[in-house]
Amino acid sequence: MCPIIIYLILFLNLFQSCQLNNNIAYNIPDPDCTGAFYLCVDADKDRLGREAIKAIHEQMDDDKDGMIEASESSDFIKEELESNTDSIRHRQFQDANLRITFNDLWTQWEKSAVYNWSNDDVVHWLVNYVHLPIYVDNFRRNQIDGRMIPRLAANQKHYLSAIMQIRDPRHKRRLVIKATDVILFGPPKQTHNLIKDIILMSALSISFGACLYAFLRHRKTQETMKLMLKELETLQNAEGNLKAVTVKVKAMENELKDKTKVDRGLLKSWFTEVQRTKEEAEKYRQRRGSTADREGQLQLALKELEQVNK
Repeated sequence: MCPIIIYLILFLNLFQSCQLNNNIAYNIPDPDCTGAFYLCVDADKDRLGREAIKAIHEQMDDDKDGMIEASESSDFIKEELESNTDSIRHRQFQDANLRITFNDLWTQWEKSAVYNWSNDDVVHWLVNYVHLPIYVDNFRRNQIDGRMIPRLAANQKHYLSAIMQIRDPRHKRRLVIKATDVILFGPPKQTHNLIKDIILMSALSISFGACLYAFLRHRKTQETMKLMLKELETLQNAEGNLKAVTVKVKAMENELKDKTKVDRGLLKSWFTEVQRTKEEAEKYRQRRGSTADREGQLQLALKELEQVNK
């Protein structure tokens, strides 16, 4: 029973370790490392780091006398690092009368801030200075820290291709150059160009001003368009009202004309009837005057009176 419990505890511890370090399970085994999952422990990092620094020293030592002269380091920087380094930066690495041995180069590397970089620091350098963010997972899985950067620079046993899984020759070349640069000159310095900052701020200010002007202009144009549309709508309504009033006026004029015609015709008929009645009455009056007997005159007078009453 006890062995089963012990095995169970060991299995749980191993499972928890894998969960906490799940990136370890996917690393490419490094035969030069002696740690779990063939990862490098501190002793491996120091041993392999010394070997890589020694390889870099031999590469810089053209005459193979065991010492790097100023001319050799200058040529190495120009040719291998593809950089026309100024004299001030070169003097920071080596004085004109100083010869650098392997132990000197190793001691200089141990005192460098890059030597104590963590994995996060190396990833930050990879992304922001080497500009190869596509290999972040590779650096995470293999737990590359500052002490392993010399292996990147020396690239012994095709380390970049075999272990780091970096196949592109251009990327490998860039990584070798950048790694060698931080080994020789320390961490990259963040340089700020005042003129560039001023130009950038001016460009941003001009862009902001242009955007603000365009926004205000657009808003004013929109307000003007709304006002014009409102005035146009008012004008259209007024035009419609004017047309309606014009139609009504014409209808009233036509109605008045028709009514006037009717009234004039009626008056004319009345006038004609009155004239005819007067003529009839005058006719009866004349006949009454010419009648001798009284009864006849009376009848004519009655007829005349009837015509007048009509």
